[in-house]
Amino acid sequence: MHGTLLTYGNKRYLWAATIGAVALLLSYFYYASTTVPSGSTVWGLAYGWIGLLAILMLMFLGIRKRWYFSRLGTLQGWTSAHVYLGLLTLLIIPLHAGFHFGWDVHTLAYLLLVIVILSGMVGLFLYLTVPTILTTYESNMLPDKLEAEIHEILKEMKQLAADKPGLFQRLYQEEDHRCRELEAQGWRTLFTPVNPHAILAQRTHDLHNLLARIPTSDQEGFSQFAGLILRKTELEAYLAAQMRLKNGLEAWLYVHVPASFAMLAAVGVHLVTVLYY
Repeated sequence: MHGTLLTYGNKRYLWAATIGAVALLLSYFYYASTTVPSGSTVWGLAYGWIGLLAILMLMFLGIRKRWYFSRLGTLQGWTSAHVYLGLLTLLIIPLHAGFHFGWDVHTLAYLLLVIVILSGMVGLFLYLTVPTILTTYESNMLPDKLEAEIHEILKEMKQLAADKPGLFQRLYQEEDHRCRELEAQGWRTLFTPVNPHAILAQRTHDLHNLLARIPTSDQEGFSQFAGLILRKTELEAYLAAQMRLKNGLEAWLYVHVPASFAMLAAVGVHLVTVLYY
């Protein structure tokens, strides 16, 4: 974890969150020993306002990421603080409520907060692990170059199959369809495990079985054709793996961001309900 968001600034935000958590717990133990904890007491309201401030600071990261000329610290520093402040908020809100929850909008706001934090933890894990794996795949070739080479191979296959038996034509059509299918998969690649070595081994086995059906006069051409298929299969497998990893890096945001705004709306309803009634 050296040099990651978790250790930014010599772990300054980790230490700040740890000290903050200890201070909050000690204050709560004193508070609970003197009165019955609830969100309507002076202490409960203080925790509530601290929690609200923390939530607003968490939401501010979305603005800071697009505030390119801001001098309010580095983006990496803000993101590191965002991680630890989010975890700390999971403690602050129960202190505000005196650990009393029910079936109401107040508890809904906290449940949404939990979803936001958990999805954020998933995103953090992905950003700490996926780029390293993705670099391994991209060391062979970047996605745009992979696609360009795949289409070049398809052109070679079409030319080679032009004056060959129908089997060659059928194989070309299958490869062309396979290519279009991969391009159309989009987010579906996220749920499709990809093992380039296993895919290539299976394709090699299938082509070897086809060799027995090829006339002797066409076997040399088929060997060349099969070589193109295997090269295309290898490139497509690596492209699919890259697509899957990149989609994974973004997928968690489709939970994290909507849940964040839903949580903020629930907090707004909570404040209006408490202050009005």
